[in-house]
Amino acid sequence: MNIGEIARRAGVSRSTVSYALSGKRTVSEPTRRRIQEVIDELDFRPNASARALKEGRTRTLGLVIPPAQRRLTDMQLGFVASVVEAAAGADLDVLLSPSGGDHDRSFERVISGRRVDGVILMEIRLEDARVARLRQAGLPFVTIGRTAHPDGTCWVDLDYATLVARCVHHLADVTASVSPALPRTSGAAAPPSPEGS
Repeated sequence: MNIGEIARRAGVSRSTVSYALSGKRTVSEPTRRRIQEVIDELDFRPNASARALKEGRTRTLGLVIPPAQRRLTDMQLGFVASVVEAAAGADLDVLLSPSGGDHDRSFERVISGRRVDGVILMEIRLEDARVARLRQAGLPFVTIGRTAHPDGTCWVDLDYATLVARCVHHLADVTASVSPALPRTSGAAAPPSPEGS
């Protein structure tokens, strides 16, 4: 199905259908409704490549995951699912691309082919060539974790020092309020022997 068929069935020119779809020019409300009825009837979806060419964007994010030869952990899979869900909420698709070793070609195709509008990099290394490559390509990106020199990059990470300190303080407070005072002894008792002697 293409714009020509929609135009023929709606009784308008191809350019009128194009204007109605893109919103670049005003189309009368009755004509726009007639075009939309044909689109709905035919269940027309614009070609993603044509739309990307027209809009100058793919509406796709790249998610660079750890190499495929390793199984993703439950936490990593949860992260991937969260990215996909958040992207769907923004009407974006997600293209998964493994990186590392034999998979570097996949990462390069994603960047050089402009298959995505931006990239999320998982598992950042302190010295990470992927970050330098994305900077060179001028492709927007966010890293999960940070490099040794994160200036000029957009990254998210956990503040582990604060996280651990809060965990310890919380447990110290909780255990202090529920643990009964243990009697003090002058010496430690010897553990029982395995033979019961």
